Amino acid sequence: MPKNENTEVKRAICFGCWLQAGVLATVKDGKVVKLQGEPGHPVNQGWICERSKAFIEHLYHEDRLNYPLKRIGERGAGKWQRLSWDDALSEVAEKLDRIKTQSGAEAIASIGGTGRGFSELFKVRFMNLFGSPNHANAGQWCSVVSRQIHAAIYGAGASRAVKEPCKCAVIWGGNPAESFACIFPQHIKAKRKGTQYIVIDPKYSETAGRLADHWLRLRPGTDAALALGWLNVIIAEELYDQDFVEKWCHGFEALKERVKQYPPRKVAEITWLPEQDIVRTARLYATSKPAAIIWGVKSDMQGRNVTGITQAKCILRAITGNLDVVGGDMLSGPCEKANYGAMLEHMDQLSPEQRKKQLGADRHKLWCYPGYEMIAESARPYWYGKGLSAGFLPGCHEPAVWDAILEGKPYQVSGLISGACNPLVAYPNTKRIYKALKSSRLELSVVAEQWMTPSAMLADYVFPITNWLEHPQLYTQTFQGSGNAAAIGEQVVQPLHERKSDFEFYRGLGLKLGQEKYWHDSLDKEWDWCLQPLLQELNLDSAREFATKQRWWSPPAVEKRYETIDPKTGNPRGFATPTGKVELYSTILEKLGYDPLPGYQEPPETPISQPELAKKYPFILITGARFRPMHHSEHRQIRSLRKLYPFPTAEINPETAHRLGIGEGDWMVIETLRGKIKQKAKLTSRILPRMVESQHGWWFPEEIGEDPILFGVFESNVNVLTPDSEEFCDPATGAVTFGPLLCRIYPLKKYV
Repeated sequence: MPKNENTEVKRAICFGCWLQAGVLATVKDGKVVKLQGEPGHPVNQGWICERSKAFIEHLYHEDRLNYPLKRIGERGAGKWQRLSWDDALSEVAEKLDRIKTQSGAEAIASIGGTGRGFSELFKVRFMNLFGSPNHANAGQWCSVVSRQIHAAIYGAGASRAVKEPCKCAVIWGGNPAESFACIFPQHIKAKRKGTQYIVIDPKYSETAGRLADHWLRLRPGTDAALALGWLNVIIAEELYDQDFVEKWCHGFEALKERVKQYPPRKVAEITWLPEQDIVRTARLYATSKPAAIIWGVKSDMQGRNVTGITQAKCILRAITGNLDVVGGDMLSGPCEKANYGAMLEHMDQLSPEQRKKQLGADRHKLWCYPGYEMIAESARPYWYGKGLSAGFLPGCHEPAVWDAILEGKPYQVSGLISGACNPLVAYPNTKRIYKALKSSRLELSVVAEQWMTPSAMLADYVFPITNWLEHPQLYTQTFQGSGNAAAIGEQVVQPLHERKSDFEFYRGLGLKLGQEKYWHDSLDKEWDWCLQPLLQELNLDSAREFATKQRWWSPPAVEKRYETIDPKTGNPRGFATPTGKVELYSTILEKLGYDPLPGYQEPPETPISQPELAKKYPFILITGARFRPMHHSEHRQIRSLRKLYPFPTAEINPETAHRLGIGEGDWMVIETLRGKIKQKAKLTSRILPRMVESQHGWWFPEEIGEDPILFGVFESNVNVLTPDSEEFCDPATGAVTFGPLLCRIYPLKKYV
């Protein structure tokens, strides 16, 4: 779409968060000068947030990493030698090969976070080809873990959107006004058209304030009990869809017996909700046709209850007849017109012997290879012969990586590759991760990043990677049921300085280690191969042509796919599960050795489970809330965004603040058994007097970078306070706990 000789507009896909909105990028004389939303784009409909617009600053920022660096002093000393890409890759490949020869491929682990684009796909491919099953990622407690549980229960993922003619929308464990800003206008539109909203959140969030007809302020960490209470009401009052249950559900009678343990009165005692509110909202959801449960990632962060709460929500959708219907919760498999999953990641190259060595696979089987393989057996024939897969799965247990580094249990991990991830800030138990990254037992630590983060400061090699303006950005919903769609964004400008895409980083390492036959020559050719089935159907020659001409592809929604006839068998397709039905009683969980039905356990650190500890730490701490304009630990160095949000804040009730002598904007100390941090007080009646909500993701790029300060990583980073030990983890998935926890708070000024 040219404007004049020196100006052009390119169609990009933003990766400021996971929504991947459509963006029009104006380039003048080779420089990006304007970013604006693309009108009509199905994700954002022409609107983009301040975070997306700030990527011009991101692209040209003076602190971006521009060259490969090698540590020449002690870890954290900030002394670096600049290397060429070829030399840096050669040195890293030689060290990786030496560790593999001495200790086995499993002695190399990798970690990942938001990915900054698509790094998990290629990181996992590299790891599979290298022979290591040990790739960990934040999906274990953020979104992907829910997808894995969905896949076990009904063989696909549930959507997270509100669509007409939805009559009732339940927003559970999320605050899309902040976390899904690009699509929040869809909720406003639905509200205006008469959709009733139930918002389930311990805090009166922005979403509750703007949407809620019913706000359920439950006690933090008791979501599973509430869901089971809803199921009790719906089944006892026969509000469920009896025809669907009879034809398409497995284990209803066992479920019926289980939920008898959770009558509304008992659930009210557990959740601190009025009994009548539990009953009223359960009836509203069950009798509104169609209705949707829009799940948020706070459900993924509740440790030992993660499988219980997600499984219960799956069951609620199914037995009420709201599953896979327009306006309810559509089931969405992977993109049928893409090459994806196991074939993209070359999972077949990882031997069964190596899979058995995966860290945590003996304890958290649903997240690791044992669960993945059981799900894949049912999903592969159902979903185009390719199954459900992602670069995130099957992951190893994240805390087990640090165990293996620090203690050599069950074996020594000596090398670590971090793909666009800042674990000192984003992962739980910061102090333990710090010890691991500093440990002499970790022989090699490699980071591929856009910025010198606290975690990168402790690396041996740092490689500079591009952002979404510097590479073509593919968006295919090929991971665990996010939608049958494909899109691609143009590369807006050539990479600045010596930045390269993370594809080139992992490919470069792979070529040094003999993986030539498994990598295409360029990222463009990789995307051509990935989209080959779609390109053939559209009669297009390349992904680049798709980006400029087609832009986005999604087929018409298929409602009630389970009733459609499979031409190979002449029978209804059913669900991609071992029984072919929605598994209210999960045969996969049962075979893996876990409770096949949803349940609730009191979290390990609450006033109920730890009444003596609560005398010293009287407040209930919740962490991890998403807030604009930041995205997890990203964007702290972008000046325009820091002006909007200069300091970390913790929300407390005015009554509590007054009693403790804390004023609005005062620095206050938050302390748990694991440590203490400081954040600025934000006084609000939206939160109960005995609760504290602390923001996550905070570090200070303006601070001193060298160890022990590390950009202030220990000052306000809430993961100094969070645990990662087994008693806090979900048995089936290993998901960790980010709340509720017990804490004490006090003004900083009294202790200066």
